[in-house]
Amino acid sequence: MFSFTELQGQSSLLHKSGTVEIQTAVVAERKPAWLVALKLLGALGMVAVGAAIAVPTLLQFKFPLWQAAAITAVGMLVYTAIAYFIRPEPNTDNLGFGGGLANDPFQYSDDVNRFLWKAHCMLGPGRFTAQTLIDLCALLGLIGAVSQSGETPAAAARSDRDRGNSFDATRPLAPLDPQQFAKSTANASYVAGQIQLDSQRFLSASRSS
Repeated sequence: MFSFTELQGQSSLLHKSGTVEIQTAVVAERKPAWLVALKLLGALGMVAVGAAIAVPTLLQFKFPLWQAAAITAVGMLVYTAIAYFIRPEPNTDNLGFGGGLANDPFQYSDDVNRFLWKAHCMLGPGRFTAQTLIDLCALLGLIGAVSQSGETPAAAARSDRDRGNSFDATRPLAPLDPQQFAKSTANASYVAGQIQLDSQRFLSASRSS
């Protein structure tokens, strides 16, 4: 419950509370295979720990083993979906005195933010597992992925091709080719020789006239 001082002090500070966002789209960012494998190991470890806690607990309530395993699997799937699509976002600048160690008696937005922070932490493992599965599907090509710049692979390839056709001052220059340099030197010598011959012919024609 909120006290009278919290209700009175919070009347003009409603913007200090966090929000609960709904993830409406599945966005996969293409990640390296080693990173996806590392995240997958972590997700499998969390699933194993959760199953090791849930299944024995259900067995104590006289559930058969297959029912305990099925209930655990369904519960994990529901929890993972909720964790991915529901995103509690607390205002971490307003958690109370001492970063949440003590309650602020003059506003209740810190109570809301502490609740959102706890919900954010509780849903964290499920959100990590869901994002790991999405990264794995993107790596296997089961769903479309975007690059780190937010572009699809085709758009990123077009951007790279366009950048390749234009001058980029930040891109290092390619090393000089000795054979190409020798050809350029020979061409320059040939052109200089032709200019010299033309000059001599012009001077000879001028003297004879």
